[in-house]
Amino acid sequence: MHILVIGAGPAGLIFASQMKRARPGWRIRILEKLDQQAETGWGVVLPGRAGQHPANVLSYLDAPDGLQPQYLSEFLLARRGVSCRMPIGVPMCGVGRQGVVQALRAQCQALGVELRYRQAPEMPAVIDSGEFDLVVLANGVGHQADPCAGRLRPRAEFGRNHYLWCGTTRLFDQMSLMFQPHAAGGFVAHAYRYSAGMSTFIVECGEDTYVRAGLDHMSAREAAAFLSGVFQGVLHGQPLLMQAEQGWRRFLTLSRDAACDGGVVLLGDALQSGHFSIGHGTTMAVATAQGLVKALCADADVDAALAVYGEQVLPLAALFKAHADCSRQWFETVDERMHWDLLALARHFEARRQALPSLAEAVARTLADALDR
Repeated sequence: MHILVIGAGPAGLIFASQMKRARPGWRIRILEKLDQQAETGWGVVLPGRAGQHPANVLSYLDAPDGLQPQYLSEFLLARRGVSCRMPIGVPMCGVGRQGVVQALRAQCQALGVELRYRQAPEMPAVIDSGEFDLVVLANGVGHQADPCAGRLRPRAEFGRNHYLWCGTTRLFDQMSLMFQPHAAGGFVAHAYRYSAGMSTFIVECGEDTYVRAGLDHMSAREAAAFLSGVFQGVLHGQPLLMQAEQGWRRFLTLSRDAACDGGVVLLGDALQSGHFSIGHGTTMAVATAQGLVKALCADADVDAALAVYGEQVLPLAALFKAHADCSRQWFETVDERMHWDLLALARHFEARRQALPSLAEAVARTLADALDR
């Protein structure tokens, strides 16, 4: 079996490493469009503790403590110096995305997976070459022109809010949501500690606020300096930091009607992306990767294995989208509630997804089945 994985992010890497462990004789090659040392964002949030929770990608690394995971057990909501706290049922794990990616890449290489960087192949040429028995598309939503057509053609929906993904040396010991009224409109910051010395700090705002504040005419670094002032009270004087590839975006929800077709199969964000406010992007990368490994181990017929994989992951992807859309839309309309009593705002936030079936339970069922092999 010869497998090509396109994309050396968490989804492609966890699939390649787990597949190679299960089938050491199979040949697996990963192609990544970026340079090996390219910066890949700040922190990400994962469920549970490393080694104890199967949806936490650190559970599949040999030495996860070297990445300085930070465990968070509370939500903190704050506005103008007033705050309230809510417990989190399952502890959350903040960790640096770049460290996770580099550790997974090293693990893949140690297992005999071939990695090639600065490679962006044309999908039709890859499929027509006949060199690979299976092509795994795990390149997220960052590509400008999606290579898939037919049943795998993506549906793209951009959110209404603009957001900027920053880092800061100000340490946030809770999963923090900070609502900041401003003369230009309302801003919301999502922040959490992901190492001993760094926190993620994501700021979002609506279109009207974005324009009134003049952010549409600022560079990303100028915007970060402006937002450092907007949130100076919670940043305690620490600046917001930017990476070269980061800038203002509107969240892209990418969806598919199928998970596989014609020898091509999709993982993680390439299958279904979801808003960062529910913190399940890397979790879905793990769940879909492990599901594909299970399917390929269970059936030597690739087409039959992919059909089983699709039947299992598409309902999970649809539920993930429903939860993420509910949360994204809550933040897109938060200006309507910015003036509420903080406790009422916190209760409304906590209830925003309660009408939906539990996503955590669905992920747990998927992983329990996938790991029973």
